[in-house]
Amino acid sequence: MPMPVMQPKAENFIKRIAKGDHGVGLLNSLLLVAARIGSNLLALVWTMLLVRLVRPEDSGAVFQAIAVAQIASILLTFNVESASMRFLVPALHDGRRAEAAGFIRFNRLTIPLMLPPVALGIAMVQQGGAGMIAAVIVAMAATAMARATGRHATALGAMRQGLLPRLLAGPVVLSLGLGLAWAAGLALQAWHVVALFALSELTAALIQQWLLRGAFAPLAGPGARARNRRQWVGLGLWMTPGLIMSEYRKSLLIAMAALVLAGDDLSRFTVAFSIINILNFGVVAVDVAFSQPIARAMVAGQPRRRDRLLASSAAIKLGGLGLGVALVLLAGEMALGWFGPDYAPALPAMLVLLLLPVSAVLAGPGAVLLTSAGRGREDFLGNVIGGAVTVAAICGLGALGGLEGAAAGAVIGYAAAQAIMAWFCRARLQIDPSILTIRHLFARPAAAGGAS
Repeated sequence: MPMPVMQPKAENFIKRIAKGDHGVGLLNSLLLVAARIGSNLLALVWTMLLVRLVRPEDSGAVFQAIAVAQIASILLTFNVESASMRFLVPALHDGRRAEAAGFIRFNRLTIPLMLPPVALGIAMVQQGGAGMIAAVIVAMAATAMARATGRHATALGAMRQGLLPRLLAGPVVLSLGLGLAWAAGLALQAWHVVALFALSELTAALIQQWLLRGAFAPLAGPGARARNRRQWVGLGLWMTPGLIMSEYRKSLLIAMAALVLAGDDLSRFTVAFSIINILNFGVVAVDVAFSQPIARAMVAGQPRRRDRLLASSAAIKLGGLGLGVALVLLAGEMALGWFGPDYAPALPAMLVLLLLPVSAVLAGPGAVLLTSAGRGREDFLGNVIGGAVTVAAICGLGALGGLEGAAAGAVIGYAAAQAIMAWFCRARLQIDPSILTIRHLFARPAAAGGAS
């Protein structure tokens, strides 16, 4: 019997995925998904260790202090680094190295310049004594440097060297440190754990600098120009709501849930969200991995390649989501059991929160496209509206429906932001970022339209 012959359409589909930007995006996606899953699993580990090492009120102080450090770190950089894809990619594409170098240097210099006033503000409001205040300030500065370096690395095409240390160094240092303390039977105070968090962020920043010395070398030396710093700061500030709604969304959700839930339900909400966040981080990892090649295609005026990259991204996310949903349905109750029998009632809320990654996959990477096109206003509006809906929905539904109501409010707020971003992409850019872009993987080149 003759061997079956691969159909041309299937063969072309595989070739398009495996080569060029598609293959690089696939490799980066797989690495980042694995890293984000690993970091979230380690986060669950150090959370369980923390609960066993300190009193409940002290663990709350730890999470509050870490949230303060993370959110205050945005003030140190004006979130300029979030505009890296918008400014660095075109500058390097057009050979304007002095402008690219000026962007990176200005972004770094804002940290020491803004540190004194922001640190003074933290010293005035942060509770827990001098040790806690010092730990929060160090953690804030280290977080700002690690975040900025990671964003720069992605725009320079060295995403793995910039993001992997940031994803893994913190959870590894915290898990090892708390694990050793637990094994030694030490009694820790809240500021000790925050200081360990600061050490983890410093470790990530140092590893980044070592790994990226080659990528940053061509942009070092004299001649850097920062004439567009007002534009950089302006777009960075416009994109700040997006940073809060994505990277620091967990802190926002916990803060809002704390207003309407009792302490035990708040703990269940946090644990359930942490488990589901493994899937959501996987979706974000794929978007980050494909962000640079998509931005390059947009800058170069290549809509066909842009659509195929969006389709490849959608296919990867859809496959990962299907696997993740199956795992949660089969093993979710067991995962909650790792935290003790008191967390079993969190299962319904965890299933509701499963709609977070589902909505992200359905809507697509609208924020990535808006950022790459310089649509800061639309990105700002989408995240501001989504944030307002999140606050109102969690507080309202949480007061009415308790734990499950707060989970539903979190989903409604996130889905609203995603839907608004997708609508702006269609209305302003004439680009469909949704799961429907997967059709471009099967379209014939002549039917795809546009330049390749």
